[in-house]
Amino acid sequence: MSIDIPSKLKCVMFCDFHATLGPQIKYQQPVDFINKDEMDSIAPYIITKPTFQGYLISLKAFGYTFMGYPIVISNNKYKRNALFFNVVFVFDEADDVKEFEPVVTKLAGYMKTLELESEYISDKETEKNIPEILKKILNDLSSTGECTIPVNHCNTIYLKVNTQPIEPPLVLDHHVPIFNWSKSAVDSQHWNLTAKRVLPYIDGFNHVQKIATLANVDLALVRSALQTLVFHGVLELTPIFLYSNMYAVKPEISSLYRDEAFQKECVSFVARDKTNLPEFRDVFMLYCALGPGISVSALCGRHDLQQLGIDEKKLILFGIVKKIIHKLCKYPVLTSPDSLSLVIREKSRWMTGYYDYDEICCMSAMNGTPITHDELNGITENEQQVVHIWK
Repeated sequence: MSIDIPSKLKCVMFCDFHATLGPQIKYQQPVDFINKDEMDSIAPYIITKPTFQGYLISLKAFGYTFMGYPIVISNNKYKRNALFFNVVFVFDEADDVKEFEPVVTKLAGYMKTLELESEYISDKETEKNIPEILKKILNDLSSTGECTIPVNHCNTIYLKVNTQPIEPPLVLDHHVPIFNWSKSAVDSQHWNLTAKRVLPYIDGFNHVQKIATLANVDLALVRSALQTLVFHGVLELTPIFLYSNMYAVKPEISSLYRDEAFQKECVSFVARDKTNLPEFRDVFMLYCALGPGISVSALCGRHDLQQLGIDEKKLILFGIVKKIIHKLCKYPVLTSPDSLSLVIREKSRWMTGYYDYDEICCMSAMNGTPITHDELNGITENEQQVVHIWK
């Protein structure tokens, strides 16, 4: 099972200050990605006051993150004695885009140098090349993460996005790996023997400990293999799916309501039968029905998902991977060590507020005293010395 992960960079805009029209988007790729009304509402953060010029600025609006580095060049040869411009990168609001910060800053420096050395931006002839530059930046950074653009005999724009994490990702026994790549692309790569052993058991629902059992591979080796695959972007880690789980929508759910292509992708993925797709309104209604106190089991009891043509496991998986919902985790906390039952005493070392139910169940299994979510819930809910924290 895999869900395609699109490029983070959605649009590149060149904005400037027109002597009579004020702040404007002069060029953008794709064309008309942001309209005039939207630009007008965020203009003070794109073409800024002197206090913010020469600083990296990010803002969230309309479901997107706008990142730019506003530049002003003061000179009486320009109208109003200054040239204001900003090359802005646009991303989905939910994406972590820290790796693009040095790229945006570096590009602003290139553009400023081009103007100071050859009036590249203010000259009508050379300014016409800017749309092609933006297009190449968008296409190349999206496809390969770097681009090289010869501008003139003295200047070449070179940009590169460093997407490698600084530290290897932490893989825990209760994590559920899911493919970011297509299965055929993964199979064509030369992974180590352990990775090849575990790949067939990655289905978006098996957690790390279960995968190790099914593959008959040492758990530490499985963690190490999955860590490598996550590091290289092959896999993403998600929480275990249980019908007792509770989830809540995130503000990013608004992007699903607005984006028709996103809606089609969602409906296709969550469908029980690909030849009979469910209605988007039903899918969106189910996401909005999630919240504290509403388990997946309760959601299925209130709505006939089979009749709606929606697979509840895929509904939750899509929401988690696309970051429009998040799991509410339950953490038991022991308030007093006195008068504890034997079962509670055995699990008390994990009831510190640092371990949720998933982690406690996995660690209990490794310790030789396995316990299910329902069993753990039964012994802690009726114990006066145990309180629960949801987060």
